[in-house]
Amino acid sequence: MKKKRVTIKDIATVAGVSPATVSRVLNYDEDLQVTIETKKKVFEVAEKLSYEPVKKNNTVKKIIGLYFGIDTNVEVEDTYYLSLRVEIESLLKVKGHSMPIITFNDTRSSVRHVDGIICVGLFSKDHINWLESLQKPLVFADTSPNPDKFSSVNFNLGRATRKALNYLLELGHKEIGFIGGRDDLDQVDDPYFIGDERQDTFIHYLSQRGLFNPDFLKLGTYSPRTGYEMFLELMGESNRPSAVMIANDSMASGCYKAAHELGVRIPQDVSLIGFNDLANAQYMIPPLTTIRLDINYLSELVIDLIEKTINKEIPLPIQIVVPSTLIVRKSAQFYKE
Repeated sequence: MKKKRVTIKDIATVAGVSPATVSRVLNYDEDLQVTIETKKKVFEVAEKLSYEPVKKNNTVKKIIGLYFGIDTNVEVEDTYYLSLRVEIESLLKVKGHSMPIITFNDTRSSVRHVDGIICVGLFSKDHINWLESLQKPLVFADTSPNPDKFSSVNFNLGRATRKALNYLLELGHKEIGFIGGRDDLDQVDDPYFIGDERQDTFIHYLSQRGLFNPDFLKLGTYSPRTGYEMFLELMGESNRPSAVMIANDSMASGCYKAAHELGVRIPQDVSLIGFNDLANAQYMIPPLTTIRLDINYLSELVIDLIEKTINKEIPLPIQIVVPSTLIVRKSAQFYKE
């Protein structure tokens, strides 16, 4: 009987990492950010399983354009989008695809050699119309502007928000605040405008339980500075929440600074829970309890979806939802009167 070939997926299962990580380790991807221990483990498992890489054939790789609907300044302030962009770029590189950057100045003529486009960010009606005018297969990452027309891979932020709120409610918190952001209000009447599902879910979920307090809702931009300013405003009043949910970990870092200046102890005086589980979350003092959004997995699915879309393997647009995980650390505790 012919011995079954060991695959990258087999190595990933034994090593406890994703197939994409295994592929990038074995291909010596310099952009991969994992520990030396992880790389060592992958190589040890590959050797133990007698892995033999598949010889590359002459399959023509694709030209997959990348369009980022995120301003550079926003990307710097909210490193979630930076991490997502770098992850998609790295995975495309590992798979051997060419990846030209698409800009709003491109035309149907200038992208004639592009096989498909991955779109990341926030999109107005004008941007969607322009993307359609390029007449290329489109797949959206972490947003779904029109499920009837475009395939996408998303996180269910509503479900993730309920998960975070349930955790705080289980800890006994009833006065819960929210620090979040908002995009250009001029887009509200835009049919492709997508509001913050975290904020909408927060309001609806607590309102159903008679626990929503509009004074505890603070909005600005998705930046550390906003986190800092909104936390000062929220906790500077005599009537203040016992717990605060924060729309992303970048904003949470600003909240930590404000708490230090106010002399507010985390979690003794106020419990905090963030979003995204950025790399620095575990090193904050105390380590931040947060919702993990698996960017690596989302990126893998996006690239697989654009490949299948280009190859006409998918007859209709599909929407893939990636689950989130609550990462419990030290920034939230049981409520004490």
